[in-house]
Amino acid sequence: MTNFEFLQAEHVKLLQNHADLQKRYDMLAAAVGFSNISVGDASKLSFVKKFVTKITEIYDNDLYSDITIYCDGHQFRGHRLVIATRTDYWDDLSRLDRIEFKDITYNTGCAVLKWMYTDHVDGLLGSRCLMEILVAAVKYRFLDLQIRCELLLLDRIDCDSCLMLYDIATKNDLVQLKDNCEKMIKAKWNEFSADDFTNVSASLLYGLIKSYSEHVLHSIIRLKRSDILLLFFIENFQELPKLCNEEVSGTFPLELALESDQIEIATSLVNHHADVNSIDNNGKTLLMRMLVKNKVNALIFLIQNGANFGQKVDITGENLLHIAASTKCSYELIEWLSSNLNHFDINDVDNDSKTPFIKAVDSENIEIIELLLQKSAVDINKMDRKGCSPISSALFKIRNMALAELIAKAGTDLNILYKGVFMIHHAVYTSNLDAVQFLCRHKVDVNKRTAEGMLPLQIVIDSENINLDLIRILMRSAANISLKISGSHETLLHHIIGSENDSEILEVCIENNICNEDIFTIVDTNGHTPIAKAVFSGKFQSAELLIKAGANVNEKDPEGVSLLMRTINSKLDDAAVFLLDHGTDISGCISDKDCFSLAIEFSLLKTIRRLCAFAREGEKYINASLLWEALQQGSFEIAKILTESGCHLNGCFYNENQKFHQTLLHKAIGLKLRDAAIFLIDAGCDIDISEQWQINGEKPGRDTPLLACIRSDFNDVAMYLIKRGARLDRKDAEGRSAVHLSIYKKNIAILIELLNKCNPDLLLDTDCSGNTPLDVAIETHNYLAAETLIKKAPKLITQVDENGEMLLHKTVRAIDLESVLFLISANFDVNACTVNESCVTALHLNAQYGSEIIMRNLILAGANVNAISTDGFTPLHVAAYNNYEALCMILLENGAQPNVPDTLGNTPLHRAVSGGSVACVNVLIGDSRINLRALNKKQQNALFLTTGDLSRTNSLDILQMFLNADPQFPLDEKDVDGFTVFLLSYLKGNENMCHALLRCGVCLGTISQSGISVFKHVTPTKQLLFSLLDKLEREPCWADGHSCSECEMKFSLTMRKHHCRHCGRLVCARCSEQEVPILKYGVEKPARIWYVVLLFMPISILLMTVSIIAYIYFFTTCTLVDFYSKSSNDTLEAHNLLDSQSSSDRPRLMSRFLTEAELREVFMLPEYTPRDLDLTLKEREFLNKAGKVSSITDQIIQAVKST
Repeated sequence: MTNFEFLQAEHVKLLQNHADLQKRYDMLAAAVGFSNISVGDASKLSFVKKFVTKITEIYDNDLYSDITIYCDGHQFRGHRLVIATRTDYWDDLSRLDRIEFKDITYNTGCAVLKWMYTDHVDGLLGSRCLMEILVAAVKYRFLDLQIRCELLLLDRIDCDSCLMLYDIATKNDLVQLKDNCEKMIKAKWNEFSADDFTNVSASLLYGLIKSYSEHVLHSIIRLKRSDILLLFFIENFQELPKLCNEEVSGTFPLELALESDQIEIATSLVNHHADVNSIDNNGKTLLMRMLVKNKVNALIFLIQNGANFGQKVDITGENLLHIAASTKCSYELIEWLSSNLNHFDINDVDNDSKTPFIKAVDSENIEIIELLLQKSAVDINKMDRKGCSPISSALFKIRNMALAELIAKAGTDLNILYKGVFMIHHAVYTSNLDAVQFLCRHKVDVNKRTAEGMLPLQIVIDSENINLDLIRILMRSAANISLKISGSHETLLHHIIGSENDSEILEVCIENNICNEDIFTIVDTNGHTPIAKAVFSGKFQSAELLIKAGANVNEKDPEGVSLLMRTINSKLDDAAVFLLDHGTDISGCISDKDCFSLAIEFSLLKTIRRLCAFAREGEKYINASLLWEALQQGSFEIAKILTESGCHLNGCFYNENQKFHQTLLHKAIGLKLRDAAIFLIDAGCDIDISEQWQINGEKPGRDTPLLACIRSDFNDVAMYLIKRGARLDRKDAEGRSAVHLSIYKKNIAILIELLNKCNPDLLLDTDCSGNTPLDVAIETHNYLAAETLIKKAPKLITQVDENGEMLLHKTVRAIDLESVLFLISANFDVNACTVNESCVTALHLNAQYGSEIIMRNLILAGANVNAISTDGFTPLHVAAYNNYEALCMILLENGAQPNVPDTLGNTPLHRAVSGGSVACVNVLIGDSRINLRALNKKQQNALFLTTGDLSRTNSLDILQMFLNADPQFPLDEKDVDGFTVFLLSYLKGNENMCHALLRCGVCLGTISQSGISVFKHVTPTKQLLFSLLDKLEREPCWADGHSCSECEMKFSLTMRKHHCRHCGRLVCARCSEQEVPILKYGVEKPARIWYVVLLFMPISILLMTVSIIAYIYFFTTCTLVDFYSKSSNDTLEAHNLLDSQSSSDRPRLMSRFLTEAELREVFMLPEYTPRDLDLTLKEREFLNKAGKVSSITDQIIQAVKST
């Protein structure tokens, strides 16, 4: 069951269920009477149900029947009550004893009666049966039955039933059914045939056509309804000239009628302005279109109604006869054409200049051809625009020989041109054997030339695929091979010899007895006779045929040189052998050289072998130079003959200066003559002989043939020498063996062959530079060779050089990543140490040379990041000292211990600080495991090692890093000698570090165990100490000890400790008698200082004090003495100058403080730079001057107070 049938069945079930539901509803409605009575009233519902049941039971039963129903000759007993309930068709049934269903079949009547009593309609009834029931329901006003049937039929609408249903719906005004039928008709309109509308009324069908057909007239003709055509003519009377000649999809109404043999309709169309000469879009008339369709009756109809015979197609220029020539014609059409042939111009041409006869030939239309040939007026030689005549078309285009024979019998010209050449030439060009046979059979001239002078036989010979049958046909038709080719002095016979299939062609020619003695003496442009050309061109089979035909094998040229000598002089070995085999005379010569000498000179092996049968061997033929000549030319067979004759294989050749000589084998290798070298080796020459011998004091070369081959990449011969047992331990002048050279040249094939043959101990030999083959392979990055060597001798990889280093150490030192990776992949022990006093690993070396990627690969390969060298260094020590920040990070990330001490107790942090590696110090301090306070064997932490760094920033940066990481870092910690970081920085002159440490609060007066302090250390100048004292911003830490740091008196109950408040130095009372206020510390009261500090207290402090006092004084007086103009050194003069000032010449107002320079000029204070800590005479004088300055200051203060 298809999906549609399934849905249809389900729809029928739904309709039946709907009917049952409607019936129950009606029963319920009847019971309740559409009032407010409860549905649960059982008595009412029971009555209705019983009543309906009783009605159903009395169907087709005489019980209670009171009327007779007649239908289609049958009678039924019925009940007036039931009939009256179902329909009002009969007005008063009480007066009628019988009723009749007219025009209803028995089955339809039964279905209607069954519905009346049971309210049931079988949904499986056929569509036609339902239509009859619907018609009966409409006629007898069974409204419910009508609705039921209409619903069932709505689902049955299809192509077969929609027209009938549409007719019924239209007649009975069934709107819903009509609408659905219209939709179906519209959708399937083009699928209906004329037979489907046979029973549809004219008016209804005309309406459908107008509604659903775009082209009404064409639809009427297609449906073959002449009655509707009359309605169309009446309705569209004014537009008939246009409508009757309207072309739809390339078809005219008249054409459509004629195609379907509707002569009556065609006549009506012609009578209503249809044009019998209508032209379609392709320019063809109705007459032409009917002819193509072989509609003879249509042709007759059109001719009878005035159709034009002579009309042409505008696009192609074809007339009716052209179209007939291209059409497969029926017998009736041929008869019609024959009877009307006089109406046509049989030689008329179309736009391609084709006559109907040419058209017929092109189409192989035998019937038309025979019809046209009956007319003597037909031109059978006329050509079209492309130069094609009927005979050429038959021969070459369609290749119909029977048709060509028919045209030839009609007397056509067989020498007519086709495509610019005669037909015989074109037939040969195209290898058209049938056409050639046809033309030769009709006696066409086969020796005719083209405009370019080409002969038919020449064309065949020059073709790619030689057709011997064509040649045979032409030869039998008297083709002449002694004719000369146009533009050349050679005959066709020469041309045949020069062709590819010469022997086959020549054999065909000889079969036809065309050769005579004169033809063998004709020469071509090169002066060659046919036999000479055959011999010189190597056409020996043709030459043999010519000899058999009478050609002379001992012929000579005009200079008297025989054919044999000419072939040898032309180096034609096979040609000379051919002539010798055919008994030629060998007694000729050229330039005093006989044929044997020429054959050796030109390496004609076959000729030499033949000539050896006629001559004796001599010594002049077996010397080394003759052998070399043969080898150089590749004539190894000749060389073999010579060697068999005793030629010396180890013969030598001197160079131009006669200083050295080479053997034949070395010379062959030098020129890369592979075959020559192998020949000499096979022949038994010395394969281990040196290349050069010492002559006239020159240094001899040492290359053996094997070394020479490897050096020049002559692999084939090198392989052969190895195979033949050449010595592998021989070395060149640089001490390199064959293995060394093969690696230098990156010649893996040779290397593998050498390794297969050599002793592994040979691989341990070194060249003059001390390199083993493996060293060379790694140095040249020839890893494939290195891998091969390691497989052959695994101990090579661990071999130690003269420096105690292995390969991995050298490659790491060279920062050669590729080589390192190769050695790692070769399972080299990455933790192997050098065999020397350093005893370092590859990781130590890499930490020194700084390759990040090599370090990562070494670690990945299992390198020990905590490996210790002889000096106790780990890789982290080395990387930190060399300031490789990234390497330090890699090592720490991979588990390197940051606190490992070396033999001196220095950790990596010590090494980083000592090397000034700020970045590495930062990395190490950032590691959580680092011990900043770790001490070396001198009890020094890492910060001690910054004291020697005099750079401006490194030591300060490192100090700051330490303090950031450990703010409580012990800056005053002492080493084993009692030195602090500050004291060492001072001793080493690191001024920046000293200042920074003082700012951090270190003790200035620290004394070492040997009594060294900043005050007692002897320096060339005291400038650094002055600078430190000058820039003290706060009171420094006090030093501690058991004795005075100046006089070294030990402290006791009577000798108390004192400190200099300016520098913090530990002194006794005697050494600190002086008291002065220290203003920069904010100490206004006199404080105890070490007396010598007066020397070091900055002059600027005293001058500042004086400046402040002077400023106060001058500001109150609002005047300032112009000290710039005075040069007096005495301060009293300044006072006198002040006293002598009058109000009229009061100096200018002060607008700024005095500078230090100005104050110096005022007080004429001398600049003093002390050179030693001990008080000298000059220093004592300076102290006196300082006291003088103090008294001047007191006087100024007193003057201020008095004012």
